Amino acid sequence: MRPFQRYHFSELPSTNDKAKELSRRYAVNEFLAVTTDLQTSGRGRNGKVWLGRANENVYCSLAVRHGAMSGLTKNGNSLMTNLAAYQALGSLAALQAIRSFLPPMQRHTAQLKYPNDVYLLTAAHERKKVCGVLVEHEFVGAECIGSTIGIGINVRQTDFPAELAVKASSLLACGIDVEVEDVMAALLRESEKYCELYALSGRKDSAQAAFSEWWRELALEGAPVVLSGTEGAWIAKSLQDDGSLLVRRAEGDESRVVTNGDSLVRLDW
Repeated sequence: MRPFQRYHFSELPSTNDKAKELSRRYAVNEFLAVTTDLQTSGRGRNGKVWLGRANENVYCSLAVRHGAMSGLTKNGNSLMTNLAAYQALGSLAALQAIRSFLPPMQRHTAQLKYPNDVYLLTAAHERKKVCGVLVEHEFVGAECIGSTIGIGINVRQTDFPAELAVKASSLLACGIDVEVEDVMAALLRESEKYCELYALSGRKDSAQAAFSEWWRELALEGAPVVLSGTEGAWIAKSLQDDGSLLVRRAEGDESRVVTNGDSLVRLDW
């Protein structure tokens, strides 16, 4: 697999939007990367805004076009299984890129929160969000024609709006003194590796392999959780084919499927 063609800009409203635009010139299964020093209208999951300062963070999007034989057309469960694998791809690449700057004995402190945020466990035993991933897909009818993985990593920013400061942080604020371009290089390296492993074939077994590693890094199996709008504890059981999370009542047989990670809180965190 060739290294991603990278397009870098001093400022963009959204790296996801620019990556989608540029990908339309590319051949099927050929990835590209878009990066910028400043993103002015970045998006997070659930309609949130991704805020950040210029030259202090990683703003990156990866995009690829899909062909008719990609496995991303509507035939049984393969559509959602393969599309959900892009969530796994983005979060795993970001996780491993961040871990590469930690000493081996501390790499476990970089952890995934369902579905695809990266948190760091600080010396004060607080978990702080340092990375978010937003995956978007383009459709023509039932056929997915393109996918974009947006990844934001807070690298050197140390001040955040009051409403975010409770849970948001950066690598530098958590004791990892590294340059933005070094983190970008690590992210692109890991992204190329995971795209080669899991994304190009479009086969369901490739998606399931990505799911297995995603589930292992989420470390959610058997974890006690609470869900917004419900009382009592639940137990996380497994990932479904579409990337949703199956949970079961800690007491009783009731099960639910969770599609929004913001509605779930881990009691063991």
